Amino acid sequence: MDATRCLAEFVHRSRWEALPQAVRHESVRVFVNWVGGAFGGARHPAVSSCLAMVQALNGPPQATALGLGQRLDLLGATLVNGLSASAHAFDDTHLSSIGHPSAPTVAALLAYAELHPVSGQDFLHALILSNEVQTRLSRALTENPGNCHVGLYMTGLTGAAGVAAGIGKLLGLDVRQLVWAIGIGACQGGGFRASHASMCSGFIPANAGRNGLLAALLAAKDFTCNDNALETRNGFLDVFGAPANLPALTAGLGEQYECMNIAAKPFPAGCFIHPSIEACLDLAEAHQFDSADVEAVELEVHKLAIGLTGKPQPAHAYDAQVSVYHWAAAVLSRRAAGLAEAADSCVTDPAVVALRKRVNVKVVDELGANEARATVLLRNGRRLHTAVGPCLGSAERPMSDAQIEAKFLQQAEDVLGDEAARRLVGHCWRMPDAAAVHLAAPGFWG
Repeated sequence: MDATRCLAEFVHRSRWEALPQAVRHESVRVFVNWVGGAFGGARHPAVSSCLAMVQALNGPPQATALGLGQRLDLLGATLVNGLSASAHAFDDTHLSSIGHPSAPTVAALLAYAELHPVSGQDFLHALILSNEVQTRLSRALTENPGNCHVGLYMTGLTGAAGVAAGIGKLLGLDVRQLVWAIGIGACQGGGFRASHASMCSGFIPANAGRNGLLAALLAAKDFTCNDNALETRNGFLDVFGAPANLPALTAGLGEQYECMNIAAKPFPAGCFIHPSIEACLDLAEAHQFDSADVEAVELEVHKLAIGLTGKPQPAHAYDAQVSVYHWAAAVLSRRAAGLAEAADSCVTDPAVVALRKRVNVKVVDELGANEARATVLLRNGRRLHTAVGPCLGSAERPMSDAQIEAKFLQQAEDVLGDEAARRLVGHCWRMPDAAAVHLAAPGFWG
């Protein structure tokens, strides 16, 4: 099966007008969610460090670093904007493969669009194609009999290949060049989950966007790769799939859109924490109690909620992104689950620290990745219980347009001010009608 060529032919023949309306609208939702996250993360310490490095190596000013008042070269802007969108773990998720496809994709597409005329429809079409290639590659690695090691960072593995496909569509690459672009992107796949709780957690998807843009630009200059880089012996799927589920890569291609299973996150934390966050929020909203009144908290979760987000004693905000213990304590103490609860000040809050020590987490095999149960035992003997599933922010229960817009404004208003942020979100919702996507155009971002 010539899987690489099959993907390339799909990308080459795809037309915006032929896409289902639901897929087209979902691409707008993805874009709105990403832009809000990029502004929300623009002042993150990881972004500041990365920006300083990029400026030291910077080429001609070609593309905008959102929320920073800086123009960087094409690859540098892709890296910085991708990192901004990922810095708070507030990006979107393909839960079944634990991937975050849009973080690298939109960063690369926006940088490219500043140098080349791109309509809103062409931009969104490339976004859909990039995310479709990424999620199908991710399924091929993780869906039985796919046996990708859970410690490999899926966005780092598949992001560059997907981005290369999307940029390649905008470049007008022919099928053979798209084959090379996807292969060059796949050759750069990498990253492991030990990067969690550090600045590298956001760097990996950001670098995937940079690598995918580079791959497409190389292929446009007839820089070659193997014609079957994905499926050949010792190729991408053989090495990372161990084995791979090759049919998952192309089954129903162009008829069933796996990218529709990408969902925006309602909370700035690892996706396996979200069911527990929602369960604790439900209890906090339904009952009146003080965190000091809590004798114990008992969480029942999917196995990966412990395997990937089970850090019991977080020391800082990076740790908190992968600590179900922290989020249970923070939510029950503060009755909220936003960026303030992800901050260092919350991680070290004495009330949160004290309650965190009374949180117990148990794996229950029957629970899915988007499910959790929570029980709060009060010192007066009361027992409060709730169950969540599917959680908000899963493909089965996605955030509404209004919720995505509220999330956008929560992040962008701090950078742009209320009025400009509201103008900006209006621009983003109207992307399908935009004649040109150009960050430097006066008024485009409000």
